Amino acid sequence: MASGPTLLAKIWSSRKAYLFLSPLFLGLILFCYYPPVSGIYHSFFDWDSVGKAVYVGLDNYRELFRDRVFLDSIPTAFLILVPRLIIGIVVPLIAAEMIFNVRQKRLQSAYRVLVLLPIVAPGVVGLLIWKNIYDPTSGLLVALLRGTGLIAPDRVIDWLGSADLIIPSIVFMGFPWIGGTSVLIYMAGLMNISSEVIESSELDGAGLLRRIWHIDLPHLMGQVRFFLIFGIIGGLQDFGIQIVLTSGGPGYSTYVPAYYMYIEAFTAGRMGYATTIGTVMFAAIFVLSLIAYRGMKTETN
Repeated sequence: MASGPTLLAKIWSSRKAYLFLSPLFLGLILFCYYPPVSGIYHSFFDWDSVGKAVYVGLDNYRELFRDRVFLDSIPTAFLILVPRLIIGIVVPLIAAEMIFNVRQKRLQSAYRVLVLLPIVAPGVVGLLIWKNIYDPTSGLLVALLRGTGLIAPDRVIDWLGSADLIIPSIVFMGFPWIGGTSVLIYMAGLMNISSEVIESSELDGAGLLRRIWHIDLPHLMGQVRFFLIFGIIGGLQDFGIQIVLTSGGPGYSTYVPAYYMYIEAFTAGRMGYATTIGTVMFAAIFVLSLIAYRGMKTETN
């Protein structure tokens, strides 16, 4: 019985396609796969900013798990991540449901355009706007509180300088938290629900809230899982607020692992120690994402 062509023969017969794909694979290897592999490798070295590397084995990991700044930064990261994750999943869903239930299609399309407009502004610009809003003496928030008589006219509230207020202030940033892309992703899921199913629920006497709970949400579990997993990944990696607004302060109250990694790498020059932090973060993000994926998969099956 004649055997089929070998793998190498199949590759050679499709060599033109592989040739056109080679820049893509080369870019993936150089910019997506090599950096994390190099980071894990260098986490076992005392590697400084001038490139000198000395093998130290697990010493970086032993130091890291005794490092009080790093250990304290972990709960801080979750104090910021969890409420922002809930907001990022729930609020766009509410906005999408409100737009989806607009009867006039032309008006519905206009609302979809309006929720997209804010994303044209860069994220750093948004942070700087909130920095002005939180100005302790002349910011918009203090002015509103003074104008409504909730605080005395001469009172100063240092939203970003108080250890008690800094975490709630960070969570409140971005109000009303309606991300245009998130709303449209939910809208796409809602529009894929069969109109016959919705009409049948209405004929059966199901109200709006009951329809959302029993019909819309089960159909949107894929989108919810997407936002949950990518929210975990993005939230634990993000330190833009620390760079632009707080510098990790007051004290170490807004230090998160990603910002600590940045400080150790580019301020202290401890590249090996920073890659150790990055490796631990990679493992934690992978495990949490896997748990979220498996958990949501169980719920939807």
